[in-house]
Amino acid sequence: MADTSKPAVEQALAPTLMVKVVNPVLRALLGSPLHGIASKGLMVLHVTGRRTGRVYDVPVGRHELDGQLLTFGGGAWRVNLRGGADLEVTIDGRRRRAHAVLEEDPDRVAEIFDRLLRGLGPKRANRVGLKVNVDRRPTLDEIRAGTAGRAIVLLTLTD
Repeated sequence: MADTSKPAVEQALAPTLMVKVVNPVLRALLGSPLHGIASKGLMVLHVTGRRTGRVYDVPVGRHELDGQLLTFGGGAWRVNLRGGADLEVTIDGRRRRAHAVLEEDPDRVAEIFDRLLRGLGPKRANRVGLKVNVDRRPTLDEIRAGTAGRAIVLLTLTD
């Protein structure tokens, strides 16, 4: 039975401490010959800061929807992708050039999460950083509420 004290859809992101511990390991693994262990669901974005020029190497979940490669922009690094940005991505153990478009419109973000959830099913919503607390498919409004503040990064490989 569903827990009615919780929202129908809520964020289920990894704890910050875990991310700080795991990310360096993932960065090394995904760029190594052993990348096959994790490459199916992960990749590394190499995002250049617009003001600082610093490169942020960010391990992220890897998803595909209708042939479009995408991930979620949850960190402060995402502001560097506003208006579109060229970057590099380590995918399948190979560093490649790509163009990223940041989608922050709450309606569009909710639609993309809805389509991903349809493919995954509510029990595997954690693969997209969500938790579904209802025994049915959540409505678009419930998904919008549960994805507030989230963004989607749409990637096109350019090499």
